Amino acid sequence: MDFIDKKKINKYIVMTVLFLSFGYAQWQPSRGMLAYLSYSYPSLGQAAWLFNDVIAFLMGGIIPMLAYEIITMFAARFVSRRSGGVADDMKYALRFFYIVANVVIGSVKFVYYVSPVITVFGNILIDFTVTTAVFAFYLWYCAKRYVENTRWGAMLLSAGGTYLIVQALITVFNLVAGVLL
Repeated sequence: MDFIDKKKINKYIVMTVLFLSFGYAQWQPSRGMLAYLSYSYPSLGQAAWLFNDVIAFLMGGIIPMLAYEIITMFAARFVSRRSGGVADDMKYALRFFYIVANVVIGSVKFVYYVSPVITVFGNILIDFTVTTAVFAFYLWYCAKRYVENTRWGAMLLSAGGTYLIVQALITVFNLVAGVLL
């Protein structure tokens, strides 16, 4: 993990790989949503059908990437103030952990082709479980590298609490979207 600590990879390259990983992880649900839209709105049908996979990959990457950057912009400052850590270093490291989580999530979602019944619950449970496990490892990583021993509790409370609030909102959104679409 020395390459993270020393920031050996350019920030924009990491952001591009993060975008691609979001696209990979969200490709399957985005593809289903576009198929639904092309069926429900026949005027969009031909355009959506021709470029369904490309558009699904791009939309699966753009929307989560924008949400990720906006949320982490505020959350990193809040967590950094509470824990005494460095916000830019913590944000840089978090991107690597989310890349790993997205690759695992995207790979697991290929199971949905074998059993499409688990798609809605899988999108919620698998995403939450994998992301939470990787985020717990990220918290341990940050506690060892960026935070003083006396401030570990404050960092765990502020970062973990922020993560749980964001994940709860995402889970509610996914439940509503899964039921309605």
